[in-house]
Amino acid sequence: MTQDDILKLKAVALYVIDKCKGIDYFHLFKIIYFADKEHYAVYGRRIIKDTFCALKNGPVPSNLYNAIKDATGKEKLNNTYLEIISNSIEANDPDYDYIITAKEKPDMDELSKSDIEMLDRSIDENLSLPFPVLSKKSHDTAWQTANAIHPTSEIDPLLMAQAAGASDATMDFIRENEELDKILNS
Repeated sequence: MTQDDILKLKAVALYVIDKCKGIDYFHLFKIIYFADKEHYAVYGRRIIKDTFCALKNGPVPSNLYNAIKDATGKEKLNNTYLEIISNSIEANDPDYDYIITAKEKPDMDELSKSDIEMLDRSIDENLSLPFPVLSKKSHDTAWQTANAIHPTSEIDPLLMAQAAGASDATMDFIRENEELDKILNS
């Protein structure tokens, strides 16, 4: 991920954490996952460029998870880009280190109106769901396909868009953009 990608991921995480007045990272990950895949299906663009992995309890954005482990003292990072995120969040209570709060406000210039719309919708739909319900909900076809390969496998973003009901036209648009990115980045 580039520094710009990290700054966007930081803004997304801080937006959700701030809007929820603190949140456990399980719900944070799922709220971001559902918003990201819905945004991809509707607009043909992901909100974040983090890689989601198919962990036991559902999709987890790998870079954000690493930043949170650093912020909560569970794992030390050697990645200054991710420290941009880990330095902006904290777990206030050592007995409840899975609850994280924001140490700063999100940079709203990093978020588009459609990003905010999808994040707000996902917060409304998922914040109050109990752990087992949210975990089961996140075990969509994209997660199942990755998990069948190997637990912790990366989830294919194309399958995320399909699982969110992307139209054929949107899927064609996404594939064309992926091909263009490969050409430009090779």
